[in-house]
Amino acid sequence: MFTPTHLLPRYDPSEAAKYQDRWDASEGQKIKEIVLEKIRKGAGEDFLQWDFEKGTLGFIENQWDLRGLQVFKEKIKFPHEDNFESIDFSFGSFYHSQFTNAHFQALFNFVKIYNCTFIDCDFYFNSFYGCRIEKTKFINCCFIENNSITNCVFSDVEMKSCFYPKNVFVDCKFDENTLFDKPLEKKLRPSRQELAFDNKQYSEIYKSVKEAYAVGGATRKSRSYFYAQKQAETRFNSRNFWEKMGGFVIENIAGYGIKPWRALETLFLFSTVGFCLFYFWGKVAVSKSIMLTAGAIFTFGAFTDELKRLGICFQLLYIFLSFSGIAFTALFITSVANIWFSER
Repeated sequence: MFTPTHLLPRYDPSEAAKYQDRWDASEGQKIKEIVLEKIRKGAGEDFLQWDFEKGTLGFIENQWDLRGLQVFKEKIKFPHEDNFESIDFSFGSFYHSQFTNAHFQALFNFVKIYNCTFIDCDFYFNSFYGCRIEKTKFINCCFIENNSITNCVFSDVEMKSCFYPKNVFVDCKFDENTLFDKPLEKKLRPSRQELAFDNKQYSEIYKSVKEAYAVGGATRKSRSYFYAQKQAETRFNSRNFWEKMGGFVIENIAGYGIKPWRALETLFLFSTVGFCLFYFWGKVAVSKSIMLTAGAIFTFGAFTDELKRLGICFQLLYIFLSFSGIAFTALFITSVANIWFSER
């Protein structure tokens, strides 16, 4: 369940202030410029190790410690290598920046990301926890192995053409302006680990996205991803043939309870079949066939005396149409009520 950042058990305001404030003094500004210059040149595996061991990085506690760092108005295209291996960006912030081809293996706990763009980036073993991500785009990015995006707030974020071999979203919050594209079925770029997308993961991914939109009050998008979740469950997670067929039936006649017009469409189809049987097979006049069918569907019983001469088959048809009318009218009303009250 989504929890506001200040209520998260791992959030310590004093710790956050400690790591953010250390960059503000004159010493912090000098160290910040050294670090940013290395990042602009592509960073790389253990890119802080030499300076840390030489003691030129002052208050930095270890070669992976960039907690509280603020990155502002940077536009960097990285070489295809490990750029940020085991780097800790916790309590930091990224503003108005663009990163292309970056390879992240880092901690982003309680990080603020605002108006940034990540293009063709790869994410391995990353933890996004308690982050606020706003006006940001992830384009052609691959969340390849053991990534987690937990209890994060997404506001006006676009996830476009991204690859997730498994669900990465847990207890997040998406607003109405956040756009989540369909996950890719294969990676866009070769990597050290070749992964194929398992279609069984669709339902879990869509479930988490549905819940994130629901928390953010985006009920229409939440319903849309609920429908996508149920479709994926029917197609890829059914245990046997009959369960799959049952799912297809519910999808087509009721839209899993969120597409009320499908109930009316099904009822119209049954009415058309009933009319054709009465008219063509039973030889009942057009006007009487219409009224007989309508009387069965809406249970007002017009021209039921015709059933006496038509025989048992038509009597059973009449009973079936009556049951269908009651059932699908109730289903339509229930579905409409479900949608109506979920938005209130």
